[in-house]
Amino acid sequence: MEALLECCCGIDVHRDSLQVCILKGLTDNPEVIRAEFKTMQQDLQELVQWLVRHDCNHIAMESTGVYWRPVYEAIEEFHSNYQSLLVVNAHHMRNLPGRKSDIKDSEWIATLLRHGLLSPSFIPDKITRTLREYSRLYRSFTGEKSRYVNRLEKFLQTHGFKLSSVISNIYGVSGRRLLYKLSEKGYLLSADVIEAVDRRVKASNEEIHAAIKGKLTLLERRLLHTLLTKIDQVQSEIDEILAIMQEVIEPYQSAVEQLDSIPGVDTLAAQTVIAEISPVPHNYFSTSITKKVQPDLSFQGL
Repeated sequence: MEALLECCCGIDVHRDSLQVCILKGLTDNPEVIRAEFKTMQQDLQELVQWLVRHDCNHIAMESTGVYWRPVYEAIEEFHSNYQSLLVVNAHHMRNLPGRKSDIKDSEWIATLLRHGLLSPSFIPDKITRTLREYSRLYRSFTGEKSRYVNRLEKFLQTHGFKLSSVISNIYGVSGRRLLYKLSEKGYLLSADVIEAVDRRVKASNEEIHAAIKGKLTLLERRLLHTLLTKIDQVQSEIDEILAIMQEVIEPYQSAVEQLDSIPGVDTLAAQTVIAEISPVPHNYFSTSITKKVQPDLSFQGL
């Protein structure tokens, strides 16, 4: 098969080391240059300098866990002349026919890249990757908050408090006020209910008071207070994440507004969509279901 790239590099990514192979030449027997680097930041910069010395501007690597990220970002930041940088699925790459049993992984990656046979994974720009990290952290923290709210409901039911039977959201404004008073006093009077409950709550004060009649011991009050404090702490972290996401997404505000105009899509949902598929998915996906599978080699005049 005819080679398309005169010089290219394959990187076999591991947690603590990188096996690297450069293939040079368009002949059937290209020059093979191998090296090994550690994965510390200083070593990654040495890798970039090594690539620059060999005038290698086409690089491909395995998508091994999260270990590819610092390698990718080091090349992206410090190799100003790179022309293609691919992250490829290891399972797909190793199942392509034609591999010799004794060939090194890094050399096999370079060989496939040299002949244009690699299917690149979707790697958005740096801003989108950062937004994605915050978006997924947000989902993780909201899940954590839900688990603590469920534990709170279990605690209340265990001790005979039926707050969820009269208030739809036990950790809404009215619910929080009632529960904090309960954690302070161990019981609630009618006056406490009147003071804590918002007028918009549908249930009457008498119904709410009847649902939360009971008494907590000192240790039970401390446990309730711990749960309430933990939920507030997680909510504070969620609010901070949302504020940071708003800062990160600022360059793509027009895309957010376009998505927000779709019925059923709010600002947060728009940010999540952009975090997962980027603000310009048409640059990465050829259709709604099929990803572009070939790297752009137009600079080679092919």
